[in-house]
Amino acid sequence: MNRSRLVPGRHCTLIVTGLLNCLSPLTGSAETYSTLPPPPGISSADSNTQQQEFMLGLVVNDDDRGLVVPVQFRDGHYLLRAADLQRAGIPTAQVTSSIMDVSAMDRVKAEYDRQRQRLLLTVPPEWLPAQTFAGTTHNGPRYEGRSSNGALFNYDLYASQTTGGGTRLSAWNELRLFGGYGQFSSNGIYQQQITGEAGALENGYIRYDTWWSNQNEDHALNLQVGDLISDSLAWSSSVRLGGIQVGRDFSLRPDLVTYPLPSFSGQAAVPSTVDLFVNGYKTSSNNVQPGPFSLTNMPFVNGAGNAVVITTDAQGRRVSTTLPFYVASDLLKSGLSDYSFSAGALRRNYGLKNFDYGAAASSGSYRYGLTDWLTLESHAEGAESLALGGAGVQLKLGAWGVVNSAVSQSQMEGENGRQYSWGYQYSTSRFSVGMQQTKRTADFGNLALYADHQDNSDTIEYNTLSRRSAQYNASVSLDRFGSLGAALIDITSGSGDRTHLLNLSYSRTLWGNSSLYISASRDQQSADWSGAIGVSIPFSDLSSASISVERNQQGGTAERLNFAHSMPTDGGFAWDASVANQSEGGNYRQGNLRWRNQKVETSAGFYGDDDFSTEYADISGSLVLMDGGAFAANKVDDAFVLVKTDYPDINVRFENQLMGKTDKQGYLLVPRVSSYYPAKYDIDTLDLPANMTTSSVEQRFSVKRQSGYLLHFPIEPLRAASVILHDQNGEPLPLSTQLTREGQQTEFVGWDGIAWLENLTGRNVIHAQTPDGRRCDTELTLSGGRPQSLTTYGPLICVLPPLPSRNTP
Repeated sequence: MNRSRLVPGRHCTLIVTGLLNCLSPLTGSAETYSTLPPPPGISSADSNTQQQEFMLGLVVNDDDRGLVVPVQFRDGHYLLRAADLQRAGIPTAQVTSSIMDVSAMDRVKAEYDRQRQRLLLTVPPEWLPAQTFAGTTHNGPRYEGRSSNGALFNYDLYASQTTGGGTRLSAWNELRLFGGYGQFSSNGIYQQQITGEAGALENGYIRYDTWWSNQNEDHALNLQVGDLISDSLAWSSSVRLGGIQVGRDFSLRPDLVTYPLPSFSGQAAVPSTVDLFVNGYKTSSNNVQPGPFSLTNMPFVNGAGNAVVITTDAQGRRVSTTLPFYVASDLLKSGLSDYSFSAGALRRNYGLKNFDYGAAASSGSYRYGLTDWLTLESHAEGAESLALGGAGVQLKLGAWGVVNSAVSQSQMEGENGRQYSWGYQYSTSRFSVGMQQTKRTADFGNLALYADHQDNSDTIEYNTLSRRSAQYNASVSLDRFGSLGAALIDITSGSGDRTHLLNLSYSRTLWGNSSLYISASRDQQSADWSGAIGVSIPFSDLSSASISVERNQQGGTAERLNFAHSMPTDGGFAWDASVANQSEGGNYRQGNLRWRNQKVETSAGFYGDDDFSTEYADISGSLVLMDGGAFAANKVDDAFVLVKTDYPDINVRFENQLMGKTDKQGYLLVPRVSSYYPAKYDIDTLDLPANMTTSSVEQRFSVKRQSGYLLHFPIEPLRAASVILHDQNGEPLPLSTQLTREGQQTEFVGWDGIAWLENLTGRNVIHAQTPDGRRCDTELTLSGGRPQSLTTYGPLICVLPPLPSRNTP
């Protein structure tokens, strides 16, 4: 290149970012410097060159972010503006002036890349911005629970005839109302002795529970008014109340993880890839930039394990770090709280009397995650002559399990008592161990005991709490040789009676999917053994057989043979039958046949031995009132979805499982839905006629507890057709002519003047604009207000103005 032809004072060159950047020296001209900036260490004799400014690409620790910044070269040093360094990730604390000499900064290396016009900086990795990869800090995206207004009536009719006991009829029912105002439920059972003696069971209706509840999902709060069961901790008890309850309910938010998951931190000197392996399985791979990084995208595991973090840089160099961890779901995340408070009247004679409430009482629990390894717990109860308070802790011992401890003090009817509780749990993928002990003084009381005193106030016999209880358990996986478990239970009742049981169990998969199960129990007090051994053999996905031999503590034996066929997902027949040869009580026989469709489930069968037998029949289901109609369906235990398509015989799937076809009115009820679970619902439109269409075939959402939701997949006649458009000369409108209609998206003319128009009505005014700018209007009128199936309309004439003359100025 002839240097004399360069523009004085400006030199342009291509840098790595792909942009043409101009280097402007502070002094001198094109003849003063070469075609590239000088490297450090140039002779100081050339003072003009020593005080030049250049535009260079800035790369920090091999991380090229495409930054182009002004760089001053002065006496062998590189000077950069503070703002440019901060843009590159250098922390403010390391930038002490507006112009920084990076060559003189401590622990910083500056290198000039002459060929690619870049300034390469190497700084300590801890200076650079921290990065956090938190892909699974929750279960996934949040789906707020939905609910439509409606009513539900569950029923279960059961009739039985017993040898010597006559015939008895019972009808369980539940009435449920739901919508944006919350959920209301009332359930109970009606019983009637038809023939024979009623015995201890009374005839008539018995109400179980009546309540109203509402939820605040943002704060994971649940409010319930009416009959309720108080919440409890592992070392406290629950009671039935009639009153009010408010508390946390994390089941409302399945997207939240309430217990602490481990995180792993490190530093990358250069751009790298970080892979996380948990218990030998790769769970994530992340590209990290230079600087500190933290991995919190831990899978949902429980117990002890090992995590391996492998860092690989661009040159293939790998660093592997193994870190043990322990995850305990009983702990709360640091700063997270869980609580519940209940107050009302103690429920008396539940299941025997409809409205029997006793003394006023209250109960409350509170838990708080002080750190990720320490959770504090507290509990209190109160009544007219009862006061109880207690506190406890859950403490994680690093990677060696969790210990718990609690102490409670009570005063009941003037007597003071105390309860102590402690335990330990440790589990891995191969084995687990645990123990839990509770000790109580003779005068310790709580609401459960207080309520029993209220129920039996007219007698002198009260139940008592156990004085001591201990549970020990262990299990180990033997891989292909099966699994082994052991448990020891030792309980001393309030009267001094002791129960001391040892249980051993073993299971193993045999050929195919068949399995072997062995169990043995020993009563240490009587030194008697009992046990069972059984083999299960599946014949198909739905059918199986099992055979077992059992021995009780009295030495009696029984050989059992059982055959079963499970209910298909979309309904049909299911059955099971078994026989047993018993050394005591005669031979036992049992059989049951069930049938289910989309609207009802029925069953009938028998069971008993040579001396005593029962025959029974049962029918259950639900009746739903929603969207102005009544719909029969299977029994709804939690939530349901009513799918509406406005078209019959459409296949509906729930989580990819076929649930059935819509009825003549276009409805199908999906009865077995887990509340707050974000499930997928879709319909199959492959069999739709060509003139029918839908705007949506799949949705994912969750339903509120004890509620239902109307899911609408509108299937309607296709209001679209092909239309041919010509100009006044009979020629097709030009390709790519834009067509606009009021309230509709822009459409385009294709080859031969044919356009596909959607959302047509009875009268359709069409505005056309050709690619050369000419405009015209036409109109399509449809008899009946909608297009006929598979019909092409036209040609429609759209009068275009003439093309402007080429000589027009």
